[in-house]
Order: sequence, then structure tokens, then C-alpha cells
Amino acid sequence: MFISVIPSIKMPFGHFTFDYNLSQGSVHSGDIIWVPFRQKFIPALVSKISPTSDVEEKAIVLPGPNKILKLPEYLPDFCIAAARESFVSPATMLHAWLRQVPKRAGSSEETHMPIRDVHWPKDRPRFETRFVINRFNDPLGIIATAQAEQGSGRVLILTPWQKRAEYIAARLGCSAVHAMTADGAAWKAWTNFAQDTHSILAATKMGAWLACVADVVIMDEPENDDHKQDELSPRYDARRLIKLAAEFNPALRIITICTTPPLSSRASVEGSGSIQNTKPDLSTPSDSAQDDIGTLPDLEPEITFATFNHANRSNIESITAQAMNAIQEALEQSKPIRILHPVYGWRGRIRCSDCDWTLECPSCGTGMSNSKDLATCRRCNHKMPMPLECPKCRGANLTKSMIGAQALQQKFDQSFPGADIKVLDAHEWQFKSPPMNALVILTNLSFIGGFSEDMRRKERLVIGFRRLVAQSCVAKSELVVQGPEELVGQAPNWLTAEGLAKTWETELKERAEFQFPPARQIVKLIVPGKEANMPEITQQIAQICEKFPGWSFRGPYPVEFRPKTREPREVFHLLPPESLSRDELIQCLEPFTAFGLIDLDPIAFFS
Repeated sequence: MFISVIPSIKMPFGHFTFDYNLSQGSVHSGDIIWVPFRQKFIPALVSKISPTSDVEEKAIVLPGPNKILKLPEYLPDFCIAAARESFVSPATMLHAWLRQVPKRAGSSEETHMPIRDVHWPKDRPRFETRFVINRFNDPLGIIATAQAEQGSGRVLILTPWQKRAEYIAARLGCSAVHAMTADGAAWKAWTNFAQDTHSILAATKMGAWLACVADVVIMDEPENDDHKQDELSPRYDARRLIKLAAEFNPALRIITICTTPPLSSRASVEGSGSIQNTKPDLSTPSDSAQDDIGTLPDLEPEITFATFNHANRSNIESITAQAMNAIQEALEQSKPIRILHPVYGWRGRIRCSDCDWTLECPSCGTGMSNSKDLATCRRCNHKMPMPLECPKCRGANLTKSMIGAQALQQKFDQSFPGADIKVLDAHEWQFKSPPMNALVILTNLSFIGGFSEDMRRKERLVIGFRRLVAQSCVAKSELVVQGPEELVGQAPNWLTAEGLAKTWETELKERAEFQFPPARQIVKLIVPGKEANMPEITQQIAQICEKFPGWSFRGPYPVEFRPKTREPREVFHLLPPESLSRDELIQCLEPFTAFGLIDLDPIAFFS
């Protein structure tokens, strides 16, 4: 008997399975076993069992299978499909999923985990979207939903951030798996989850593949792009992996819990306070479930908007006079005060006040932040000593930049000693909800969606602002939002279902005019090499596009802020015809893999 396996090891694109001659014993598709490979033993996934092999004479003989774990029989097909969409080998994809398998792992005699009956459960929808304000304490939120669904089987919770996964795990008394989880702890957590028929696991995108062993998947904040692995390879998206898992397991139930419908849902208003989503691409062709309709609640915070202008300044930098009045009133009422200031460190940039010289990161070219004692790059995390003076004009004042969260905290400590005032940067805010009945101040609405200036900036801004407002509503906090006049005028419309739908409609029209997603399919091709080599590569790409009717491309565009340790790269936008199915698209893209990395569903564009 011959078995084809997917080894858990990084391999180039194009490699699939390796055959072994199993002389005795038995295995099943989906088993993880130890196999000899390149003078050592590595874990491998059994993909196929056959009485013959094309490499029969060369196949290594296995005297008996050394089993590690039994997983669902469709796992090999799921792995191959995920690898195909990421344009990596199945071996590379499996290696990213399993990480480091303990050397003593094995001897598992557990039965295969059964696929649930295709009609189970009859009284519940397979795909469900819930729009809630409080994703944690609401009866329809994550915690209550996970507890209610645990009786149905294994419940996998996918969340964008590591700290949030740990918070959810602590609330539910379960394990969490993310990129910073030690290999041994991660292995123990997910194998226990797989073998316990009524278990809960909280994970980030690193654990999204475990949807293949789950009965219910709860997706936290699907509109958040942190579900996508954008910098590393394989470049998979947790949201896409869930869709693939649902195609292979017709009984997998998926519940998405969010505050804002993503722009890609092409939301439209149906009456007051109701948004209808197009059906997510999760179903198999035979699934006849109706389109999901979720009611999007209006957000009704106690909110004050403060416009930046000369007459509205206070004695503390980045704080308006309106916000300062609110702070004085909150102090008189002994309210806690939380200030969201999305500028890291001491100063946003290290910039000379005399000649405007800016310190750039020697590694990637990004402007460096002032972290008081160190100059820090917020893009590549490079650190270096602070310069004592400007190398251009010898000026000693290098503070011509926006104040950072650390310096702003110091100013409040000096002005209001002993007061319960905490300044949080954007990273800290993700994991620290405001206390009840607090005063919450957003120092600049422009920054709530991040600093990237690209075509998706408005979308991220709206999502980030609605998340902040939802937190304030749950905590019954008073909210003061500072910002430029134009944004302050638009922001109230984002808080209602009708206003948000109109905002998304306008955004979609703008995307369509410039042929950007989701109005237009774009595939990102990242090509390594010097700029001087790009004309020849551009010509080759053009020749391939000519072979496929309706194909075109844009670029190349330079990749900004590239670390000097990484070779030069350029980005092309491949524009396929709209009529192609996803399978046809992937097949057409395979010749382009010779040039570099392909991203089917990019979340960042360089142009």
C-alpha cells in the first residue's frame, strides 16, 4: 500500500505530495504521522492512500505508521486549497499551521473526528451575522454566544489581536493561541481543543486553520484587516480560511459578530435602522439558505465634537479649550479620564525646529519617533540613541512635531497631580476599555484609523471611530472628539445605520471611479529586484497578460519604507476581467509566480 503525504516543511511553490510504501499497519487520510525526510523524521499529513504509485521503485518503505494525531479526512484537500490560493506549496502551508511538533508527540489512538450531519442543526442558520454594540457582554456577543454554542461541539473564536484573544480566553476559562504563544503551549492548546468534543479555543489568524476541526466558528470584528497576514508568507486571510473550511465541511456553522458592516458587504439601507448584507461567499453550490439580514443599531453616545482652530486652544498641547472644560468638570465630579492620543512615544517625529530636518530610520527610511531616551522606528522597530543636535544646522531643539502619548501624560501629571487621568496610544487602547462613567477624549479624529495615506483610509477611519463610540456607549462614558472641521462635520452620520449606508455608497462610487476594490478586483504582485530591472520584467508581464483576454496591469510602484536589509521590491497591480471565477483566476495567475509574491486579496496597495 502506498501513501501520499504532505510534509510539514517549507518548500517551493509547485511541490505537492511525496509517496511512501507502507509495508504494514494502516492509516487514514487526515492522519498526522512521522516520516523519514532528508535524513531526519518530520511530521506529515496523509493525503492519499493507493495500491500503486508513480514512483513505486523510489518510494521509501515504512515498516509501520508512527502516528501523531488523527484529524478530519478533508484536511489534506483543505490544506491544498488554502496553499493554492496563497501560491505556496501545501508543505509550506502545513508547516505554518502546525508550527513545531513536539518530538515525543504520537501514539494517539483517538477516532477520527466525525463531520457533522450536513443538515445539523436544523433549527439554526448556517451563516449568521450579528451587529452588536457590546461584543463581550451582550447576550448576542462573543462570550454569551460561545457559552451557548459549547453544547453544540467545538467552538473556535477568531479575533484580530493577541491581547483580545487572551482576554476572551480568560473570560471563558479556555486556552488562547496566537503568534506569541510558545510552540509547546500552542500544540497542547489546539490538540486538546481538537480532541475534546465540547471545547472552546480563542485564537488569532495563526489558529484560523483550526476551523477544519471546529463545529462552530465565531468571528470577532470581521471588518478588521488585522485578520489578514499581510507581510509574511503564506499570506493567508483568516476570513478566507473560514470560508474554505465551510466549503469542505457542510455542517460548519459561522457566526460573525461586529459593530460595523465591512465596505465589501456593499451594505444598503432597507428602512430605518436596518442594513442588508449580500450573502457571504461561504456556501456550497447546493446551499439554499436565505441572505442574512442583520439589524444594525444606531450608536447614541453622549458626545461633543471640538473643532481645531486658533480660538479653541488650551494651555496643553493637542487639547482644545472645549476638551479642557470637560476635563475640569469631570475632575469636579471625580470621574476617571481617559485620553486616546494615537501618537506613540514622546514626539511623533524627531524634527529640527530651525531647519525642518527629520531623522529617518537607517533601516527602512521611515521618520523616527522620539521615545524620550531612544529614537524608535514604528514600522520596523529599529532603535538608536537620540541625536543631541541637528546634523544639518546644529540646532538643539528637535521637537518640531506632534506631541506623543508619553509627553502628553507627563503634562497632565504636572497640571493635575494625583488625578485619575491616563493617556493611551492606539496600541494600548485596543486592550484597555474605558472605565464606567468616564470622560473619554479622542485628541484627533484623523488618526483613529491609522496613519497610512492610501485609498482605504476613509474606510479604516469610519470603522475605528465606530469601535471607539461603541466602547464609550457600553461604558456609559462622555465622549469628546477633536478633529478638523470637515471630519467633525461628517462623523455624526457614521453613527446611524442610514448615515453609514450612505457613507459606504459614496465610498464605493469613488472606488469604482479609480478601479479599486471592492468595486474592482485587483491582484497585487510583489516583484523583488532593482528598479533598473523593472522594464524587462514589465515587458514579460505584459506578454503574459496578452495571452489572457481582458487582462491588464498597472505599475510598477515602489515599496516605500523598505528596510535596507530587504532587497528592493516593486509592486504591480494585475487587473483580471470581472467574468473569471476564483478558480479560473488562480489558474491564470500561476505563470506570474515566477516573478514574485502574489496576493489575491490585498489589504494594502502601493501606488
